Amino acid sequence: MTSGSKKSSTPRSFRAGAAVGLTLFAAVLPAQDEATEREATVLVEAAVAAARDAASVDDLARARERFLEVPRRFPRSEHPRLQLRGRALVEAAALGRRTGVERQAAGELLRVLEREAGSEWTPRAHFELGDLLLMRGDWQNAARHLRLAREGALAGTGPLGDVAGDALERMTLIHRLILRPLTGKERWLDSRSYLPARAGIERPRGVAAGAGGRLIVTDTNRAAILDADGAPTSARDLRGAVRPSHAVAGAPGVITPDGVTGIEDPGTVSFDRIGGGTLDRIVAAHRDDFGNWTVLSRRSSEVLRYDPQGRPLETLRVAALTQPIDVAVGWDGAIHVLDAGARSTPPSVLRFAADGRFEEAFRAEWRRPVALDVDAFGNRYVLDAGTLQVLVYDPFATPLASLGPFLPGGQELRTPEDVAVDSQARIFVADSRLGQVLVLE
Repeated sequence: MTSGSKKSSTPRSFRAGAAVGLTLFAAVLPAQDEATEREATVLVEAAVAAARDAASVDDLARARERFLEVPRRFPRSEHPRLQLRGRALVEAAALGRRTGVERQAAGELLRVLEREAGSEWTPRAHFELGDLLLMRGDWQNAARHLRLAREGALAGTGPLGDVAGDALERMTLIHRLILRPLTGKERWLDSRSYLPARAGIERPRGVAAGAGGRLIVTDTNRAAILDADGAPTSARDLRGAVRPSHAVAGAPGVITPDGVTGIEDPGTVSFDRIGGGTLDRIVAAHRDDFGNWTVLSRRSSEVLRYDPQGRPLETLRVAALTQPIDVAVGWDGAIHVLDAGARSTPPSVLRFAADGRFEEAFRAEWRRPVALDVDAFGNRYVLDAGTLQVLVYDPFATPLASLGPFLPGGQELRTPEDVAVDSQARIFVADSRLGQVLVLE
């Protein structure tokens, strides 16, 4: 028996068919990927539109389910290259945080970070998870995810939005409110003047911190917007301006005798009184993500809620409320109301849940509280014009700091009229006698 090369036992016709099959598979696979991408894109765009048009928490929950339809319909086991699945999970998690299902949101973000391939949505997933952990008190793990979010965004892989800047703000918040006290330092180390003369504000009476580092400042006849660097970007004469409304997430507004008037958008929202007529003597107003308003007026000792068009929705009543003068809304939607009190009733700060339920009230030895704000952790900042101090309390009403009359850095409060806290926990005080807005940082 002679030796020779071993011939294949596979029939030639089968081998030819397999080659044709591989060719067809290679041709069909890209077409399948394109079809999947188109179908997933339609689902994501519909979910984005639903979230944008949401008018209630229930609407947000429905938009969230639309996003979650993408990973359900296109699981990673069958569509490993679909990056839109990662986006859908991140967007769903962000809505989950707003609708109160934080545990599920954390799971969705971990799924993106641990199971999905890296994409432009990875930095956003790190940021959302870091922010969630920070608000839950786990600042060490939060700091790690925020650092990764910033590094990924700066590397050019982030989606639309300033993820790098937002992450830096949260890291600054950790440094100021947590790390400085741990090392024996004060939370606020310095103060300086912040209001440039070219803003045209001579006697500032109101101040509010807006989105993107913007600041809104008012006197009785003018309002100005300062950018993140403190430079004026726009201004408008507004006769009878009371103070900025806290509806600053979108178009900045100012409380005027007619309601809330925009600075960049000149439209005005007026509010109807429950018994008829237009509500006047408004002292504070906040617009939420759905466009609904929380309003305080000297005409009423109640917290009034309105729809985006100024029509009454509900009244938040509590026996202890006598003279509400300022309102601030926390990141969780909780409503904080400063009540100036009366001769027989001491001043207080009251907190309502996002759904309007009364939760708690606390009092301190304030002489003449005039303004209130709240930071991302739920700490309350009370401006007491009677003692020329900004008094800071944690969510459990434990005192954290007393600032004034002499501030760190040598500035002195003279006639403080309003206070605001930005996303970095910098404190801004409008002082009409000084003719300045002072910033503590």
